[in-house]
Amino acid sequence: MKATLAKALTAVCLAAALLVAPTTLQPAGAESVEAVAARPAPTLGKSDLAPLLKNKAAAMISVGHVYVNHPRHGLIRVQSTIDRRMQAQAEKMLAKQKSRRTAVAMVDAHTGRVLVLAGSEAGRLDPSQAIDAEPPAASLFKLVTAAATLEETPLAPNSKVSYSGHAHTLYRNQVAQKLRKWAHQITLSYSFAQSNNPVFGRLGVFRLGHGLLTRYAQALGFEQQLDFELPVEPSHLFNLNPKDSFAVAELASGYNRETTTSALHAALMVSTFVNGGRMPQPYVVQRVTDARGDLLYVGQPDIGPPVLSPKTCNDMEDLLHATVTCGTARREFGNSRRDKVLRRLDLGGKTGTIRGPDRTELYQWFAGYGRDQLTGRTYAIATLAVHGKVRYTNPRQVAAQMLRAAFSLPQLAQVR
Repeated sequence: MKATLAKALTAVCLAAALLVAPTTLQPAGAESVEAVAARPAPTLGKSDLAPLLKNKAAAMISVGHVYVNHPRHGLIRVQSTIDRRMQAQAEKMLAKQKSRRTAVAMVDAHTGRVLVLAGSEAGRLDPSQAIDAEPPAASLFKLVTAAATLEETPLAPNSKVSYSGHAHTLYRNQVAQKLRKWAHQITLSYSFAQSNNPVFGRLGVFRLGHGLLTRYAQALGFEQQLDFELPVEPSHLFNLNPKDSFAVAELASGYNRETTTSALHAALMVSTFVNGGRMPQPYVVQRVTDARGDLLYVGQPDIGPPVLSPKTCNDMEDLLHATVTCGTARREFGNSRRDKVLRRLDLGGKTGTIRGPDRTELYQWFAGYGRDQLTGRTYAIATLAVHGKVRYTNPRQVAAQMLRAAFSLPQLAQVR
């Protein structure tokens, strides 16, 4: 009887102990909640990483991680956000090209996570080409002019606009106050799709002016330092006399060689239009740990404040879509409805072409996006090819192939 009573008392005590101090089952080798909570909070910022990665960017992008010495933390491991499959796809395509220089940048349009930074120079792979902000932006600047026009004026994508002369020239008489009697009339959407220089020059002179153009250019990242873990130069604006109306037309149309940008910045600009008017800041470092495994830095989405209204963004999508259906990229994207991957996507983009300062090189751009109609997954991409006498690379085709490959990989955007 005493033995039975003792066993009962022991059972009651054990039950009480469990109620007072409940335990948590953990797999073998797992850290306790207390151990995780005791870890120090991340102590490094993007500005701390940029000087450390100045000469290590290519290695980090190529391998996926790199080890560097930090003055306080010693040897640290920096892991990138680059998607190895998509990076390899880009490098495989660019390695076959004979263009003088090429660049590809692809980002998650909703978060700013950098998925691809690839490029080549003189036949050798060089990812730094994707963050080089020296190439002239050319007609990619029409993205700024179009957004400012839709935001600040009554014009809509189907509004009629007028011009005289050829669509791809820009002369003073084409931006005169009064056009000749035989002026052409087209919609704003079609003028964007065809990259019409006189239309956008006139929008800059008569609808916007230098002040609004500059304001929207800065809101979309020109003359602004990107908050990034790699050292990058900002994109620059054409430095002009605001009273020179023809210079304003050159700025608005992109018909100048002084406005410059990078493939990365171009992809982020496009992200703004498919992200509700908010431009994400890019991040290419996923995490940084020290020799003990303590977390020193975590790459996280940083979505800026709204710079455009949702309506303007919807209208911009109409303009971008027109480029790939009836505009300068229709040849590369026009058959997307027959493609089993691309037909699931909302597609859009903008092209740009201009001779370099010494006129011996031809710069060709494409900046655009693809969005899965079912999941909303959205990638923005910018591609650049710099040609000599022969055009070896088609940046629009490279972009189409990259988007097709990206949306063939359903797990591409899961890592944050």
